[in-house]
Amino acid sequence: MRKYIAIAALVLLVMSCKSKKTVFSSEADASVSMREVVRNYDLQSALAFETLHIRGNTSVSIFNINLDIRIRKDKMILITARAPLMGNVAKVLITPDYVSYYYRQDSEYFEGDYEFLSNWLGMELDFQKVQNLLLGRTLEDLKRERLDIAIEDNLYKLSSSRYGLDKAYFFEPDNFRLAKQWVEQTQEKRSASIEYLKYRSQENNSLPSVILINTLSEKHKNEFQIEYRVFDFNTAISFPYEIPQGYKRIEID
Repeated sequence: MRKYIAIAALVLLVMSCKSKKTVFSSEADASVSMREVVRNYDLQSALAFETLHIRGNTSVSIFNINLDIRIRKDKMILITARAPLMGNVAKVLITPDYVSYYYRQDSEYFEGDYEFLSNWLGMELDFQKVQNLLLGRTLEDLKRERLDIAIEDNLYKLSSSRYGLDKAYFFEPDNFRLAKQWVEQTQEKRSASIEYLKYRSQENNSLPSVILINTLSEKHKNEFQIEYRVFDFNTAISFPYEIPQGYKRIEID
């Protein structure tokens, strides 16, 4: 159980939720090109901040978990998970070079690369992809992708299928915000889809407030959700993280 609480804190999720279909006020236009979708998405998704402080909540099993997420753009992410009557359950530090977390109840910690998280979630991850996932952005840089365009469920769908890796990105017709994305690795038999149900604008930045994630691999099949409650941009925040003395290092398969 301890491993999954810490991983859930890392990806900010809650188990067993169903998505709701969003109704858009305008219709997708078949004359819009792939380049226009990418260009408009880039304009919509641009984020101008140095630090971001998010407070949210999730739950794992019977636990209601409060989340404190601190992001120094492109440099580090610190996540603290707290449970009522228990205090800090876990802390997670994510950098471009490594992932580290400690779990207080069992006095254990992990430090390593992104392999365990990639295997668990069913997609290859690095720092930029984790940051993009949390901010409602495409996992990949679309300008570097060779993509086909179609309209599906009144969303602009950009997709590619090469070398056993299938990817698709779906954009709202109203404002070209990312509605969902999915990736599937056929040979590795793993896949993940991420859906953004709601967005909120603040200080000229637009961020999702509800995120759903479905993952499938040979070892795991999960459904997750997170809800962000409060955003604070460019405030003076610290990133305190230190593994307590005496904690035992663990390995994750």
